[in-house]
Amino acid sequence: MTEKKEYKIRINGTQVTVSREVYTVYYRTERHAAALKEKDARHGTTSYHALDTDERLGEELLRDPKASVEEQAIANLLREKLRRSIALLSKPEQELIRALYFEELTERQLSCRVGIPQQTINYKRRRILQKLKKLMKI
Repeated sequence: MTEKKEYKIRINGTQVTVSREVYTVYYRTERHAAALKEKDARHGTTSYHALDTDERLGEELLRDPKASVEEQAIANLLREKLRRSIALLSKPEQELIRALYFEELTERQLSCRVGIPQQTINYKRRRILQKLKKLMKI
């Protein structure tokens, strides 16, 4: 008699039994993300987000050499308006935006981190982006 193998993944410190397909995709994704981080470390690559402060985003330190002064000024104004709009969000909304767009986590990674289903993360993200869009129009 053949024994059926159980596949488990760890989510928020708890082992969860999953299908072989889910197990394979989960660990393939994890290995890929780890390999990309190792590659960045070997090549001395860093994200501009590592230079972020409360007052300024790291990417703002770099200028687009092809952009005119007017385009740069408009981009700076839009970034500042976005920063002020994000500050008007609730703390949980700000944390979700920070994790997805500044820490560059995937919805799945954030789901694992906070223990909320990925579909719920997606719904919240869409709702928050709609709210930000309205705030940006004011």
